[in-house]
Amino acid sequence: MNFLQNFRNHFALTSTENKVILFLVASFVAGMGIRMFRSAWNPMPTFDYAASDSEFAARSALADQPDSLRHDEDSIAASKREDQAAVSSTFSSTVHVNLNTAGTEELVGLPGIGQAMAARIVAYRSQHGKFISLDDLSRVKGIGKKKLERLRPYCTVGK
Repeated sequence: MNFLQNFRNHFALTSTENKVILFLVASFVAGMGIRMFRSAWNPMPTFDYAASDSEFAARSALADQPDSLRHDEDSIAASKREDQAAVSSTFSSTVHVNLNTAGTEELVGLPGIGQAMAARIVAYRSQHGKFISLDDLSRVKGIGKKKLERLRPYCTVGK
């Protein structure tokens, strides 16, 4: 109580002003406690933005084209199917890339794998060791179920 009297005398505050300051400090401390409790027991979920980023890039590229060159949604889907068919036709069923020994140059040759993804695969391999099965590839950021199924015919995890 002596502290409060010294504080009141030093700043010359009325009893109402003291109550307001005490309320604000108590509210601040309670808010910080609630925030710390929530962050400890319920961390914020993460979301993989890779799919939406690629969709945004594709639509942005279309928006930059003049109206005479713009395609509708059906022609975009058809061109994606043609691109996938062209990529898969360049790979024969006998081509197998060993994920445990391949460098970024070899990995870039796989369908759907660019420089950044190849670098992520190599970095994952160096951090976590060799791939035991092809399913381990799904632990690399940016490789989901669909991409893994597209890569399965062309990859091995030999020693």
